[in-house]
Amino acid sequence: MMTPREQNGFTLVETLVAITILMVSIVGPMYAVFQAVQTTYIARDQLIATALAQEGVEYVRHTRDSNFLSTISNPGTPVPWLNGLNACTGQSCMVDVTAAETTPPVSCSGTCAPLKVSSTNLYSYDPSGSPSRFTRSVTITNMTPNDAVITSTVSWINARIPFSITVTEHLYNWL
Repeated sequence: MMTPREQNGFTLVETLVAITILMVSIVGPMYAVFQAVQTTYIARDQLIATALAQEGVEYVRHTRDSNFLSTISNPGTPVPWLNGLNACTGQSCMVDVTAAETTPPVSCSGTCAPLKVSSTNLYSYDPSGSPSRFTRSVTITNMTPNDAVITSTVSWINARIPFSITVTEHLYNWL
């Protein structure tokens, strides 16, 4: 006959210790996966924002180069090197690179509007696109008559945390 001390089984304390060890072994890797996924989303957004900020600077460079070509092809009627970019001089403006030839930059009164994503995954201000989380603003600061600093900033919010990327470049009047 068995006495109560000789019975096999787990006590309540042993069961609680086993459950705690099991929970720690499951929660640790799950948290690591969560952090990895979150970091991946942040990296993706930083990559997109960097490209959008560089695209804003390239828009200004394209406009400057077009003005140079216009001056060269029509020497009698010189075009100012930053012609068409008045909305960006000394203040933030929105540039739509998908409609660069038809839509001039628009100054932002306060905060610039968010970019929209088209059905072909292009970022623009086309009203038919769906809103994105990215907002781009471009500012031109004239340092001298032949030197300007272009600042393109893209900002967004991911998981209630604000982020921003800024690309700055000097452009010069070649002529």
